[in-house]
Amino acid sequence: MDLTNEKSIDTKESEIKFGTDGWRAIISQDFNFNNLIKVSIAIANFIKSNQRKELDIYKIDYTKHKDASYKVKYRDYSYGVAIGYDFRFMSEIYAKKVAEILSAFDIPVYLSEYNCSTPALSLATYKNYSAGIMITASHNPYYYNGVKYKAEYGGSSTPEMTKLIESYLKDIPNEFNNLKPKHNLIKKINFNKTYLNELLNFIDIEKIKDYVIKNNIIIVVDYMYGVLANSFRYLLNLENLIELNNNRNPYFGGKSPEPIPANLKELENVINMIGDNSIGFAFDGDGDRIFAKTKDSWITPHEILPILALHLIKNKNWDGKLIRTLPTSTKLKRIGDYFNIETIEVPVGFKYIADLFVKENILIGGEESGGIGFKNHIPERDSLLNALFILEFLAYENLKPNELINYLHKFTKESYCYRYDWHFENIEQQQNTFNKIKNNLDLFKNILDGEIEIKDYIRIKKDDYNWIILRPSGTEPLIRVYSESITYNQAQNLINSLLNKFNIKN
Repeated sequence: MDLTNEKSIDTKESEIKFGTDGWRAIISQDFNFNNLIKVSIAIANFIKSNQRKELDIYKIDYTKHKDASYKVKYRDYSYGVAIGYDFRFMSEIYAKKVAEILSAFDIPVYLSEYNCSTPALSLATYKNYSAGIMITASHNPYYYNGVKYKAEYGGSSTPEMTKLIESYLKDIPNEFNNLKPKHNLIKKINFNKTYLNELLNFIDIEKIKDYVIKNNIIIVVDYMYGVLANSFRYLLNLENLIELNNNRNPYFGGKSPEPIPANLKELENVINMIGDNSIGFAFDGDGDRIFAKTKDSWITPHEILPILALHLIKNKNWDGKLIRTLPTSTKLKRIGDYFNIETIEVPVGFKYIADLFVKENILIGGEESGGIGFKNHIPERDSLLNALFILEFLAYENLKPNELINYLHKFTKESYCYRYDWHFENIEQQQNTFNKIKNNLDLFKNILDGEIEIKDYIRIKKDDYNWIILRPSGTEPLIRVYSESITYNQAQNLINSLLNKFNIKN
């Protein structure tokens, strides 16, 4: 979307809908104070409702689910709500407004004293509160903001919760004059310090430091102007550390704060300049997605997820099933097969992973987009912990950063994934194109022969090493196209062959 072209801006408000992880919208168009107040009222009514207590997630029989990684215990509204906010434009002001609305409903509010990450907010919620609300649009472009709702177990809201919150939106009047904030119910809390210190319980920091110093490893971190800025310095305090874009910039340097190669040219250049003994990490705007880089290759979430599973199984002796979302590499399944561990496939959205974390013994679950969570912490994505685990894995195995991918392939064999974001002017154009493809599957002839599956996505799968998926985004006017094959070029060609039928050059 070109916001410099007024013809591309739809000034008509859209219906408030919660996507794969909360509600996001364009600032001043749909994300405005009027709609934010409506969402806050709906959440307040939901938190105080008797219906919340009757949701299925609070009826889990833990005598039958004794091995669940996390156990849900209902907390009523008196426990209060934690509210955090990222570095986006006006996020702290929006957060204060949400706090005031909730306090008007007699709900105690614990407002973050500083900008914080989503994992920090989730951890605080898990430890102390009845719910958490994060003001962020995660990896979306700078002109978006949004609201993430976290349940008392620290994870994303379940589809059942989301549906009930949306139902409360229908009966909210347009006038809010009778709402009177109770400022005595609003307290400020530092979520960041507690979160960072918690990570030290999981990681052998001294082992990482010894490895880095002994091998003269240079760590480069691109915070992408996000809320994790300077956190590596706090945790490791090493001279062998270069931090990029570690200040607040609501414009995010003119790029989306999404850690993908197209947005990480500066990180790539620094890594290439330093050479073989360097490793780079990048985090998204609210700190729950990760990407990595060595001199020879990008380490995508498709590799990070199985690398972390391998580390936790082999070196940390953790147990549990593995979870991957639909468009994520089957390398995780191959790690599971190697160690005779079940791998579960779920739809896109970390809420589906969180739902299983509270019902089964899940070791690790992750998404193609870079969100990865573990047992023993919170049922939520945590990019900073991901990066620390990767460094710890290198230290345990005494590997050089450039050896990481080849070492993984000893357990998984080679395959490579590719993704293309197919942009449209608006949601209607996106849906029309997707429906056209869905109704004309002959488009895939001579591209890939395999089993066809149609739901809210289209998947053509030949085998675990060869597949292509199309899925409309729930928050932006685009279709994400994913593929996997035994070489990177073959994965790219699968998508290019489809795009060529629409005269699109990738």
